[in-house]
Amino acid sequence: MKIFLTGATGFIGKNLAVKLSKMGHCVRCLVRDLNRAAWMKQHNGLEPIKGDLEHPKTIIPYLGDIVTVFHLAGVNTAKHREEYFRINGEGAGNLFESVLSAGKNVRKILYVSSLAVAGPHTAKYPAQENGEVSPITHYGESKLRGEQLLKEKCKDIPWTIIRPPAVYGPFDKQIFVYFRMAKLGVVPIMGKGKLELSMIHVDDVTDGVILAAFTEKSDGEIFHLSDGGVHTWEEIAKLIIKIKGGGKVIRVPSIFGKIAGVVGDGIAYLSNKPQVINSQKVKEALQDGWVCNTDKIRAHLGFIPNVELENGFESTYHWYRNAGWL
Repeated sequence: MKIFLTGATGFIGKNLAVKLSKMGHCVRCLVRDLNRAAWMKQHNGLEPIKGDLEHPKTIIPYLGDIVTVFHLAGVNTAKHREEYFRINGEGAGNLFESVLSAGKNVRKILYVSSLAVAGPHTAKYPAQENGEVSPITHYGESKLRGEQLLKEKCKDIPWTIIRPPAVYGPFDKQIFVYFRMAKLGVVPIMGKGKLELSMIHVDDVTDGVILAAFTEKSDGEIFHLSDGGVHTWEEIAKLIIKIKGGGKVIRVPSIFGKIAGVVGDGIAYLSNKPQVINSQKVKEALQDGWVCNTDKIRAHLGFIPNVELENGFESTYHWYRNAGWL
């Protein structure tokens, strides 16, 4: 099958591209820098093409024979609100318009959004796909805008939206930060560490995305994904220390986290580069929880996650070591 994939050089996108390649699909991967796609030569069926969602004319020529579109491109850290919306909102809209214009054979658009769209939820009241959306960050708001544009523009093309929670696994740079700090003997957690989280390994995310993309049962539907558990930051920090073989959890008062976020914003402004630690990320971390209910995808599509948290973290740690990250 001919597939068009955006975000193939990103964390989830790279894992998805490899998995689709192993399934025998021909995957046309949109990249802004071909040098970052050199690894694709190692996988049959991956075709990197240079283009930019901010310039639709660069992608239209590559859509004529495409059957399925996977849209994963986006940013989860940015310098300011306008950048989130330009890439996650307008960029998505540009892709959907291009598909309408040139994708005469497209039969499905699979959009990977985020649980951030739903807003904070705890284990007692987890996010439901049919519930009210209440994003509290620029990232969540911009991903919601992408969802809205998909529904508005693609009324005649089947689509599916997947909202993953926190994702970890090979090539992830978010959890990697904590493993790197554990190497120094400490893992910091903000406040009391009671933040509740749904989480999922990238292998399970890509399985769920592929499952949803290749069935009519998912047409016009939104699905949440997770490993089915509810985890706290304290639990995760202790797990990282256990896997690393030593260290201690350091509790960081919330006020210091807020200060670090403001400092990160300042550095981003001065350097013109987004920072991993910023006020938006701190705002997310100070909520009571980011938990979702996954009954719908289990019932509708039969999705069952395969990777339990401890095994997933352990394999991710060994991947970091083997890849030379640690």
